[in-house]
Amino acid sequence: MKSGTNKSRPRDGVDPKELIKMQTEVGLIESMLQSKTLTILVIVALTLIGGFFIFLSKMAS
Repeated sequence: MKSGTNKSRPRDGVDPKELIKMQTEVGLIESMLQSKTLTILVIVALTLIGGFFIFLSKMAS
């Protein structure tokens, strides 16, 4: 098998805007704009994860 044959490429007839909408981050942001609860949960999760990494860095030093 040739090594260059398995590259993914956009198919003909697929709009680039549709490809952007298929990305996970775009879907999350669109959902967060509609849901206050999801927005709060994402903010809390990011805060807890950030706090955990700060805790680990302080313990390591």
